[in-house]
Amino acid sequence: MFCPLLFLSPLIRVDARHILSTRGDDRRKPTKSQLLEGGRVQAVEEGFLKIKCDGVKPVCGPCRKHPKDDDCEYADGPSRSRTKILEDTVSRLEARLHELEHPESSTPSVTLHDPYGHYHEVQRLSKSPPLYIPDANQFAPLSPFSPTSTSSSLPSGRHWHNFAALEAMTEPTGSSGSSTTSPHQFSSSPFLGAEEPSPLLVKNLLDKFLPHATEFGFFLHIPTFRTSVILDAPFGDHLRPSPALLSAVYVWGVHFSRSEALLLQEQAFVNRALQHASTDLIGSHPMRILHTLQAEILLAFYFFRTGRFLEAKCHTGTAVSLALGVQLHKIRSSNFTTASTIGLMSDVPVSLHPPRDNIEEGERINGFWAVVTLHKFITTSLEPSSSVCGALEALGTHIDTPWPLDVENYVEGLLNPELRGNATVAAYLAGQWTPNMQQREFQAFAAAFQSVNRLIDAFRLQLPSLPQFEASDPSIRKVLMMHALADVATIKLHSLFAYADSSSKQRCLSAAKNMISFGGLNLQEVGYVNPIMGTLWMNACHVFIDEISRVRLLNAPWNSTPNTPATDEEELMENLQSGMAALSLFSEDSSLMHYQLTKVQEAFSAI
Repeated sequence: MFCPLLFLSPLIRVDARHILSTRGDDRRKPTKSQLLEGGRVQAVEEGFLKIKCDGVKPVCGPCRKHPKDDDCEYADGPSRSRTKILEDTVSRLEARLHELEHPESSTPSVTLHDPYGHYHEVQRLSKSPPLYIPDANQFAPLSPFSPTSTSSSLPSGRHWHNFAALEAMTEPTGSSGSSTTSPHQFSSSPFLGAEEPSPLLVKNLLDKFLPHATEFGFFLHIPTFRTSVILDAPFGDHLRPSPALLSAVYVWGVHFSRSEALLLQEQAFVNRALQHASTDLIGSHPMRILHTLQAEILLAFYFFRTGRFLEAKCHTGTAVSLALGVQLHKIRSSNFTTASTIGLMSDVPVSLHPPRDNIEEGERINGFWAVVTLHKFITTSLEPSSSVCGALEALGTHIDTPWPLDVENYVEGLLNPELRGNATVAAYLAGQWTPNMQQREFQAFAAAFQSVNRLIDAFRLQLPSLPQFEASDPSIRKVLMMHALADVATIKLHSLFAYADSSSKQRCLSAAKNMISFGGLNLQEVGYVNPIMGTLWMNACHVFIDEISRVRLLNAPWNSTPNTPATDEEELMENLQSGMAALSLFSEDSSLMHYQLTKVQEAFSAI
């Protein structure tokens, strides 16, 4: 390769002693003075070679005797001489040339930074992105809520309240605190080590997640799913769940684990799940649509639970779009519908294949309602009530899918083959209260109000009572949530009139007390609950806070109304503390509930 510096080097490196060249006996007349070692100049004139300079300034003696065009140069002057500058330049360029010619044997003086280096490395490694999974024998083999577990309490003692600390642990240390490399050092990188956990660790993660799976939108038949997961087949094999679904389940298993080593890998598992969820639909897995839908629901609930709300909304939107895109809202519709085209293969439209049996059809029905439930949980928890609107409420979105059943009912063939759905969910709720209503409008609203109130009461009567369940019963979490949802529906319906109407106020207080009584259950034995429970308990706490504020106002010295007995406030305080204790219990593992507990504490401090 041509280097222009090669032109510069010979010109600079001419030694002063070789300026004179002889031709026969003649000597060429010198044209300049040259630098003498020791800081003096050496004058070169005709008849003289190496005349010692006397160092007189500004012009030395020899130069006065033999005048010349160039000025004398002194090494001890205020600035470097031109000759010294050229020599330094030569040395620097020669050193740089040596670095470029022998990069492996020298330390470069100038290091260039590639701003896209990390991106290129990720792209290279993403072609085969395995995880580094520690040996399963290091960890507790059972979930704290597994039927065979000897522990019945929630995991405690973690030193974090959200996962920001985990994401920052890029250089974990060993047990001695040293940062030296060891076989069991863990990193947040999702591209290290094995592609999938070992079979033993996979079973461990399943044991931690499946007992609580239905609380987080899992709608597949659990026994069939578990059998397919532990098959002796490669990751991504069509006989096993899709990579996205497996990865999402592993995320939850790690999240529920009590192993610090696994928790250090939590973000790596999340990264893997996100990667597969974004690409599985273009794969060839026969269950890729339903399994990707399940993976998106699990990821949305995970981000909802860990306080990453924007990501929760994104994955909720993806799940809603996917469910509507394959017409899961039109299952067994009595209205004429055509199959939705989900892609083209060799210019032939491709649609979702018909369900192979009752179980698969039931999974699709339950999958759609799992999306609806997730959508409602996210919107009611994170958005103001006035702005809750989305694709499921849009005009033209006509939901005909029948109401869901327990998966076991589909296995038993209880889904009537002749069942058809039509307008399963009303497009809108008629009548909304506004101040200064006209008489006719108020009558219509009052009728709608009483209708909804009776509907809530009828729904509550159909629920199994909480005291008939043991805390270890897996169904208790679902029943507890349904009772709480009914109570919050009552609170929302009557809260508009609670300040002016004593009947509505008592209905709100009674519903809030029901929620924080938990049916006499010990929450420490219940296990992991749906994240929406934090929002429901927070509503109950606000009912108590509002009533405490009202009681204190009535008991104020300047208030002329009769005083309310002090025991009322004491009872309200006890109820409020019960609600806050429930939030506190689960806030250790849920960033969302930790945040909601903080908001309740702030509201109470403000009264």
